[in-house]
Amino acid sequence: MLRRPRPGGGRPDALAASVSAVTAGHARRHPRPGPGMVPLGRVAGVPVAAHWSVLGIVALLAIVMARSELPLLAPGQGSLAYALAGVSVALLLMASLLAHEVAHALVARASGVGIEGITLWLLGGTTRMRGEPERPGPELRIAAVGPVVSAALAGLFGLVAVLTRPVVADLVHAVLAELALVNIVLAVFNLLPAAPLDGGRVLRAALWARRGDRWAAAITAAHAGRVLAALLVAGGVVLALGAGPGGLWLALIGWFVGVAAVEEERRARQGRALDGITVGEAATAAPVVVAADGSPAALVAAAGTPRAAIAGVLLTDPAGEPAGYVPPARLRLLGGGRDDRRARRPAPVPASRLTTVRPGDALARFLGDLAVPQGRLVVVDDGTVIGTVSRTEVEDLLRHAATSSPGPPATPSDTTPRRVPAPDAPPPPDWWWHGGPRRPRREPGA
Repeated sequence: MLRRPRPGGGRPDALAASVSAVTAGHARRHPRPGPGMVPLGRVAGVPVAAHWSVLGIVALLAIVMARSELPLLAPGQGSLAYALAGVSVALLLMASLLAHEVAHALVARASGVGIEGITLWLLGGTTRMRGEPERPGPELRIAAVGPVVSAALAGLFGLVAVLTRPVVADLVHAVLAELALVNIVLAVFNLLPAAPLDGGRVLRAALWARRGDRWAAAITAAHAGRVLAALLVAGGVVLALGAGPGGLWLALIGWFVGVAAVEEERRARQGRALDGITVGEAATAAPVVVAADGSPAALVAAAGTPRAAIAGVLLTDPAGEPAGYVPPARLRLLGGGRDDRRARRPAPVPASRLTTVRPGDALARFLGDLAVPQGRLVVVDDGTVIGTVSRTEVEDLLRHAATSSPGPPATPSDTTPRRVPAPDAPPPPDWWWHGGPRRPRREPGA
């Protein structure tokens, strides 16, 4: 609960169909709940949502299975039977993907990493975490458990297919066989040692444990991801030219892996630049806290305070948890009037973009949360909001790191604090967010 701040504070078609799921468990930041998401409830206490694009992959899988795969394994069936069997394969595959992601979430939660939820989307599924593991051991366990579950499901479907072969219809057996095949492809592909796949995170954890440098390990895994992406794109194009348009799906997967690998490398280089910086050091002034279910006039009154003009307004639910955030720029939309009939509530940053952290937490752990549009950290100390951190503050820190020169070695009399350690190869200020910092941050009282 939050209180108000203190003052001052095998077959080409089968492979093409199955690679839709190969990104399950990958970079766990995209997409996040928002427009286009449909809540599906909770599994083991973890919120689950589906993006509308899931309909596309379900339809594609059902069509591929009904028109090409299932007729090969169980010939002589009617069109309606194939269609129903194809839809069954697609839906059961989504359930398998969900099990894969739930395994990630449960192990992460047991390792002390907060879980925001699970999202199923066009290219598989993502488990959204609050921050990153602080040690290589939990990172390894979180990454490896997804492919292990997929392999176990492949074994289960295969075993059921073998044991029930004498007593079930050919089409039912074909459905079980396809589910076993797709799940084993999912497990094997995800274990490839290349970010952002689960195998890339396993590689990162292993290198981190061996070298003691998590950022160098992440950069190496990202480089492997870029190589894998190039191979997938090239292979998909060749397959499309020689065997049909199914290869374009493989090329799409390769493109996605490449984009995510580049982002992983950028985030790792940023983490290196910010290594040793805590969230509290980067936080701005504490926002004004207002109940989310309050009147528009109450928000107008809060917006008129000097603190809100600098730090914005944090909206909280009845339990005192962050329910939204209104930055200073949006507060200006309220105008200067105090009339309830004329006051208009601006659209806040949704709670899904807010991550509650402690002031002593390492800032680098939450770069993924800040990479999301409108992402913001809410810094809470002993139940009291003491500040927030947005990507603007990170841009300022990176700009400081990029422009500072190493200078002469510090002497015992040199007591000037260095807020950001100079990295070996500091990135330019615009390498993470296109366009880079556009204006200096306003300091309190400016």
